[in-house]
Amino acid sequence: MTARPTNTDEVAQALRAARRVRIRAGGSRQERRADPGDATILDVGGLDTIERLDAPDQTCTVGVGVTRAALDAALAEHDLELGCLGGGTIGGLCASDPIGAAAPTSPSPRSLLLGMDALLADGTAFRSGARVVKNVAGFDLHKLFVGSQGRLFVATRLHLRLRPRPRAATWFVVSDLDAPAAQQRFTTLRNLATPPAVLRLARAADGSFTLEGKVAGRPNFVRDMLTRHELVEAQPIGELHLPTPTGGEVLGGLLTPSRLPALLAAVPAAARLLLYGGGRFELALDAPATSDAMLTALADLQVSATILHGASARRGLATPTDPGQLRLAEALSRALDPDGKFA
Repeated sequence: MTARPTNTDEVAQALRAARRVRIRAGGSRQERRADPGDATILDVGGLDTIERLDAPDQTCTVGVGVTRAALDAALAEHDLELGCLGGGTIGGLCASDPIGAAAPTSPSPRSLLLGMDALLADGTAFRSGARVVKNVAGFDLHKLFVGSQGRLFVATRLHLRLRPRPRAATWFVVSDLDAPAAQQRFTTLRNLATPPAVLRLARAADGSFTLEGKVAGRPNFVRDMLTRHELVEAQPIGELHLPTPTGGEVLGGLLTPSRLPALLAAVPAAARLLLYGGGRFELALDAPATSDAMLTALADLQVSATILHGASARRGLATPTDPGQLRLAEALSRALDPDGKFA
């Protein structure tokens, strides 16, 4: 069954009527999650209204079904932007948080989410945070929504922090790098006092590396960065994620900068890799057995990773979770979804 509510009351009714539910907005990231089985699909894509856009305050309030394209178009009229990478719906972008920060000093969905309206599994409504930037009231429960995959509660309305569009912005690329040069240039740009707004290292199946991203700021700063670091102007990054190889899987994870050399040394010869400046990476592997071996190797390197794409039964398999973190996650699930309604 699929329920398609168009307002908060209908969301609450659908929650009370269902035994188990899977939250979905645009559906563009459902292939990253295991099969929901007999759970009712709660499609919140109909909550797609930009309810408030306060340009002077640089904040807005949107329904979780608002698409990134629609929000970007509305913000462009006021020379504002959301600031993080990612497409689909705004609710799905926050709930999945697939990229995090595109560079060390760039915003992420977590830093941009000021507050929200949401419902617990039994339909009880609550609010967390606020729609203003300076707010110290209550707990930041809304931060739990980021990366939760919709398994703790149902968000219906999000309050977001915006920022002015930069005076100048140029995408760049440096191609055909070997591993040492790619690592050195990636690290150099990442460690700058003002790094690129977007920074990504890509490894092709033939083992060659490409450095790509975006420099933003004042026009003279952008020109100086391109010249000083020999960055070639290019088109914006097209695909933000790796495609799944036929019969293979895609791993996603997070690493600290000091683990980059070890990660590059452990990557199988024909595997494609994407690494964003904030530390999120994706790795495309040719077979489940290769994924299993890679998860073991990453655990030894103290790098966390999860199978994002592949057969439904294997999505979510991951390197071992820290026991303290696991206990915290279980406690949150018991407190917010005691009956295990969210699939």
